[in-house]
Amino acid sequence: MLFTANQLANATTSFEARFRLAYLSSGFEPTIVFACKSHLLIAQLYRGLPVKRHFLGAADTGKEALELVSGLMPNILAIDDNLPDQSASSVISQAKQIRPSMRIMAFVTKLDTFFGYPDCPIVIAEEDVLGLPDTLTHVTMALISNTSYLSPSIHQRLGQLEQTVPDSYPGTITLTPREHQLLEAYALGLSNQETADKTGLSVRSVQTYSGNLLQKLGTNNRQRALRQALSLGLTELGHLLEAKSH
Repeated sequence: MLFTANQLANATTSFEARFRLAYLSSGFEPTIVFACKSHLLIAQLYRGLPVKRHFLGAADTGKEALELVSGLMPNILAIDDNLPDQSASSVISQAKQIRPSMRIMAFVTKLDTFFGYPDCPIVIAEEDVLGLPDTLTHVTMALISNTSYLSPSIHQRLGQLEQTVPDSYPGTITLTPREHQLLEAYALGLSNQETADKTGLSVRSVQTYSGNLLQKLGTNNRQRALRQALSLGLTELGHLLEAKSH
């Protein structure tokens, strides 16, 4: 993923003022670490930061990125899918274990190999950053407000996966990335509106996906659907249920 100076300028100009206003009013300090294979991309992302002191460091391998997270404790990790030693999904999962409160955004350069990042609520396709200047505005606001955002091409890719993922074997159940998101929302007891805010969907889409998921799991109750998914080994969200019960 390579940005030219003009592309970066066009993509960042529209949100810089709103970024400053948002983080100042929220009290959130957007300190950030970059994890990208391309040194040019790191330089360009740094150049696009409205406030340079928020930059804590950068790494071009997953191992070094995790060392930075552990040592510097940033509030944001920006990662792409080109790290040479670990997958982005693995680094994201490990980084969240080190710093659970950290907010993560992932850049996807290879859409055809993207199958979802369950631990990352903000996922952006490279082509959307370059082609849709408002994308970085949405990303920034999601980071500051601690909500989710999936760029248009990511939405489209997940939709394609949901239409094409077959059952692994006759009589078995396979869940899509979107359905895993819904189960997490069930475990947290989120309303349709809260689920929509978290996933970047409309309330109507949440209702539609939920209806399909409940039908797939053979129930008309969200909590029973969650229990069914847990009993079938389709998800690992038992810790959320235990935390909620205390």
